[in-house]
Amino acid sequence: MDRLIGNISIIESVKVKIQKGRNWLLRFPKSYYFFITLYVFFYAFHCFWNWDEFMILNRSLELEAVNSGKQVSLLRLYPFQIIAVFVSAALYFLVCVGINVLFSLGCKEGKILRTHFVELFRNLIRLFFLFVCVLFLGNQILGYFLHSGVYSVLVIIFWTSVFLLFIIENGKLYRRLFQSTDRNTLLISHSLGYVNPILFVFFVLILANL
Repeated sequence: MDRLIGNISIIESVKVKIQKGRNWLLRFPKSYYFFITLYVFFYAFHCFWNWDEFMILNRSLELEAVNSGKQVSLLRLYPFQIIAVFVSAALYFLVCVGINVLFSLGCKEGKILRTHFVELFRNLIRLFFLFVCVLFLGNQILGYFLHSGVYSVLVIIFWTSVFLLFIIENGKLYRRLFQSTDRNTLLISHSLGYVNPILFVFFVLILANL
């Protein structure tokens, strides 16, 4: 009898753990860190699947660098290219935070920023890596059209569409978080939602040409 009760307790414990795991899996897609996890998984699978091809590409880049008397950047080699994405993410967050702090020196704006800072930062992480995941998957699909005559047109259309969508969603995020009865506060906060992604791309282009 005691053994039967013990077995029932174990079964119930397993059921509870399975239910908790299931609930966690259902909630995880809504997590702030879902898309960053998804991107790392996609990238790791991409590297694993194409490992031999990437090693040949790495050797080709290193050989080219040696012949030209230069050193190849680590960020150009697989699997280290993912570091550049996280550096870009850090730069984007710094740009967003810096601009928000700059424009929130007033009492009302500063109070709103302090109230929503953590939520804003988490949502920026989710939105940025959603943008990165869409770009990553889209670029993999575009790769099938690499040798077609419409490849350049498709790339321009895709990147422009995704970037505009990113700006719009970022604007919606700011409009949702920064609600105020003051028209100046509303104007500044909502405008930042559209300005931040544009400035980020501007800074990246400057750094790329240094």
